[in-house]
Parts: sequence; C-alpha cells; structure tokens
Amino acid sequence: MRRLRILAVASVGLLALGACGSEQGAAMFVGDQRVTEATLDSYVDAEMSSYFEQGATLADVSYGDSRRQAAFVVLFAELGKAMGLEAPDTNNAADEVEALYMEAGKYYDEIAAAAEPRELTDAELEGLNAAVGGDQELLQRVVEGWLASQQLTQEQLAEFNMAAQADPTVIQQVVQMWGEEQAGFADDLNGYIAEYDIAVNPRYGALDISPLVGVFTVEVPQR
Repeated sequence: MRRLRILAVASVGLLALGACGSEQGAAMFVGDQRVTEATLDSYVDAEMSSYFEQGATLADVSYGDSRRQAAFVVLFAELGKAMGLEAPDTNNAADEVEALYMEAGKYYDEIAAAAEPRELTDAELEGLNAAVGGDQELLQRVVEGWLASQQLTQEQLAEFNMAAQADPTVIQQVVQMWGEEQAGFADDLNGYIAEYDIAVNPRYGALDISPLVGVFTVEVPQR
C-alpha cells in the first residue's frame, strides 16, 4: 500500500464537517492555490480502490486514515510548487495518485534537507527520548533516517555499527542529532505555514504536519 516515505509523519487527525472560509467546497489553501474537496477526495477514492483491487476488505482499510494521508500529501505537493521547487519526473508513475506521492515525497525531502539543525529545548529532548525509549521501531527509523542524511560510505557505516555496538551512548547521540535536524525542519514548516497562508478545511480536522508529533508542533490553521 502506498505511503509517503517520511519518518513518523502519520500522526495527524481528520474529523467533522465544515466549510473552508467563505469558499464552499475548498479543502485547503496553499499560497494562491485553492485545492477543492473534490480533488482531495478523488485521491482518497483512487487509493481505496487500489486497496480493494489488491483484495482488501472494508475491515482492512480506513477512509479516515486515507483522507488524513491524502491531506498531508496534497499539502506538501502544493507547498513544493508554491516554493518553486523543481518537479520530479513522474512519467513512470502507475497512476495519478502515485505521481502525487512521488511529487510530495521529493518536495518533503528537499525541504527537510534544507533545514538548519537547532538545539533542542529541554522539553523537546525529554519528549524525544521518551518517544524512542518506548518504541523500538521508531528508534530504528530515527537511526536509519540520521544515517541516510549523513550519506556515509560503506566503510564509515561499518565503523559506525562497530562503535554503536561497543558504546550505547553512540545511539543516544544519534537520536539527539536527528532531533536537532527535525527541530530545525519543524521551525521551517511553521514559517512556511505563515508565509504561504496555509489552511485546511475544518472538515479535515486538526492537521499537525510535524516530523514527530508530540515532540514538535506544526499545526495547520483551519479556515
């Protein structure tokens, strides 16, 4: 099943009905762009259809999860365009939904890579340590994400693995450095929300696009 390759991004919520400002039928605003509910929901319908074609049943899927993911992906696709980032080649995409995921994923990665790390606050560091301490899968994703950002050679990666096995504090340091990268990324996202006047229809509920919800906050205003 398609999912945007992003570390710990799935914790966003979509609820309840409502209009988007004075423009009925708008799902989201990003800069000068108005994304309609019909457009966003069409991606949800296409994704759900692909699940059913693969043999999934209603008990296996969640329209809420798919709508949440669609809102997240559409937001980053539109933000990348608004920022003037170069669009990826999506000619090999199987369909429009996969092309959207490819586009949003490229923009997300570029925006994240451009962020400058900053020192964590005490509360952020405490929250980060608590999160990874209680979730080994998250810890693994954090370490893998940090390693990927460093673009290590095979030799350097081998040296890192040896050091990590010999000294548990190596992983602790990696978690903190990854957190500093994400803190800067979250700050940039908050800035872009203000700069491009990003807003979401209340129909889609509280949308937090933080790189790690519960540690960093990047809430999208409702309108």
